[in-house]
Amino acid sequence: MLNKPFQLKLKVAWFNDFLGLAIEQVNLNQQYYLTPYYFWPKTEAWEQLKLELDSKLWLTEEEKIDILQVTGKVMQYWLANRTTKTSSDLKEVFNDVRILTLDI
Repeated sequence: MLNKPFQLKLKVAWFNDFLGLAIEQVNLNQQYYLTPYYFWPKTEAWEQLKLELDSKLWLTEEEKIDILQVTGKVMQYWLANRTTKTSSDLKEVFNDVRILTLDI
């Protein structure tokens, strides 16, 4: 298997009432958004991300499955812990996820 020069990363914006979810492609020190943010549970974010990834013909099925599995796990974690945990806690559990920090 060839090493690709990029990785897919999930970006998460954590709020008590919803999650913002987007996927980016990371090449060395550069990030490129592959998807816009989708806000769950206000929208069907997982399905929307899947549709977006399916349109990216250069991605392998394995890459798509891996990032969608992480997305599902983050969604489950948020659902179970949204009132007792923070985005910092999420970072400890999912160290490969990029957390969007907001000063609100």
